[in-house]
Amino acid sequence: MELVFSLIPFLNSNFQGRFIADRLKPHVLTRTEFAQLDVLIDGEELSIIWGDFDKKQGNSVQYLIITQRERSLMRTPLSRVLRRSRVVRASSRIIRHIEKDSLQSLLENISANNSMMNTTSPEVALLPSVYFFNAHDREINYIPYNYDDAQLVLESPQKYQLAGKYHPSEDDLKRVLIFYEYAYPEEFKKLKSWINEHVLVDKSIEGIDRPNFEVIVRTQNGTTHGLELLSSGEESLLIVAIQCFLRASKNAIFMIDEVDQSLHPEFQEKIMMLLTQLQKDTDCQIIVSSHSETIWRIFDSQGLIDLTSVVMA
Repeated sequence: MELVFSLIPFLNSNFQGRFIADRLKPHVLTRTEFAQLDVLIDGEELSIIWGDFDKKQGNSVQYLIITQRERSLMRTPLSRVLRRSRVVRASSRIIRHIEKDSLQSLLENISANNSMMNTTSPEVALLPSVYFFNAHDREINYIPYNYDDAQLVLESPQKYQLAGKYHPSEDDLKRVLIFYEYAYPEEFKKLKSWINEHVLVDKSIEGIDRPNFEVIVRTQNGTTHGLELLSSGEESLLIVAIQCFLRASKNAIFMIDEVDQSLHPEFQEKIMMLLTQLQKDTDCQIIVSSHSETIWRIFDSQGLIDLTSVVMA
């Protein structure tokens, strides 16, 4: 799933090999000699090819070939990369062969608007987007804010991106909720009501403590605490639910690796009910991987792909 996600950014012609380093392991493309991702956009098939074009599979006549000229920086040990910057840049050349004007126009629109438009803009729903949750980053970091950080917190809307990946620091959930309560109070009320009714169990989000820049969570016995004191399962559930709720649209795709991570069976059923309903309400596409039988029992056979049998075949 990580490899599939890593090929999506190349649809943006302005993409210059900017990869966010995984904090636990080398970037997947440093470990990959060849990969091909076939995508269907407005009924037109397009192949994204990483590596030797001669290994191309299928009959797609439209393609992007990523020719990697330099891998040395991407292969730098992660500890050294993190000391300099979290961003890893690799020189790459993209060879494009796109026959359909409509597809070319869409890709140009993606490149022109990437990271420029607020996600609340109506135009954003017309653009495709892919948002990825990996298995080990679904947590909420404790990040204290004060008045010196007010501009950072209150002027940090989510921007449109063709490919986005949840990161505990860069997508700090506390900052997201504080911003929405400040900038879009009515939307925040809807989000809070939805969370309290469908997401949390025996807890609720009471509101925002503006003077202290805190999200107040109230427990069943009346005590309160911040987001960082939620259990790991509650954190994972809340992160996926909120990010999907705010980003869902007809052209949005969500990829969730090991969706059952840190979730006991009750929460596994809850998150799948949430995602299934969100898909029905917004017509977004949601792709999950899991080793949990609880997860698979929720789907009928038409919704499952057994990768083991595919590989063995």
